[in-house]
Amino acid sequence: MSPSDTCISVVVPFLNRVEDVSGCIASLRAQTVPDGFTVEIIAVDNGSTDGTREALFDEDGVRVVDCNRPGPAAARNEGISHASGELVALLDSDCRAREGWLAALVAPLKDPRVAVVGGRIYDDDPKSGIMRFAEEFGILNQESFFAERVGMPPFLATANVALRKNWWAKVNGFREDLRVGEDADFCWRVGDAGGALAYVDDAIVAHRHRDSFAGLFQWGFGYGEGTARLLALHRHRFPTGPHFAWGYYPALAAAPVLIPWKLAYAGDFHESRVPIYETVFRAGVVLGRWRGSLRHRVACL
Repeated sequence: MSPSDTCISVVVPFLNRVEDVSGCIASLRAQTVPDGFTVEIIAVDNGSTDGTREALFDEDGVRVVDCNRPGPAAARNEGISHASGELVALLDSDCRAREGWLAALVAPLKDPRVAVVGGRIYDDDPKSGIMRFAEEFGILNQESFFAERVGMPPFLATANVALRKNWWAKVNGFREDLRVGEDADFCWRVGDAGGALAYVDDAIVAHRHRDSFAGLFQWGFGYGEGTARLLALHRHRFPTGPHFAWGYYPALAAAPVLIPWKLAYAGDFHESRVPIYETVFRAGVVLGRWRGSLRHRVACL
């Protein structure tokens, strides 16, 4: 059966998100449906063991499907394959959609040349200094992902995107062997096939950023290693020669001086600790890039 042009399918992958998924689903129920459209919610269980799936049994109108293949790309592919709508929105289970999110996000897809649309991702209630740093540093700044940057073609993070199902099928979906960077890989392959990307600043979701030093380091490490893997897969898109994180090395070299200076003289508690958070994240990125370079035989340093 062909996907419906009047149905919007919202796909929410989850893995052990029992504390988050109800709020996520509630935010979807509060969305205003564009005129002439219906909405379906598809929750994809990627192997939860904490009761998340059982919690969804009480959510009327939510279709739960299983994905036994591990990873976010596999879960998204599974959910999209079950989608009744030609227009598909993707939302991470640790996000909550703001009022008007869905209508704003799918609006650019009225143009059949537009294949993927991204919206703004932010933490509206950072409960720790690390979470506040992640927001201020722009770790999930969708607008910057979409912008042209030296050494990184535009892409859109799948925590907050909508796409046309026919474009997803045209490029054979998300690469399931990628755990990080699958969104960039997908967007670049869509672009190669002739599809356009769009960004909508008022399609907003609130994301709960990581709030521990270990989580912050792992976040950076994953990005670093993922960048090296993307370079190996898409060498023709990147500048020739070594691909350096130029700004990271001077910042790390200055950290032993900057951290104690800020701790002693910064104007407030948060400001005094920002260099610590930044050093942890940057160290993760650099080590991830070095590991990825060794594993994938590229110079992503």
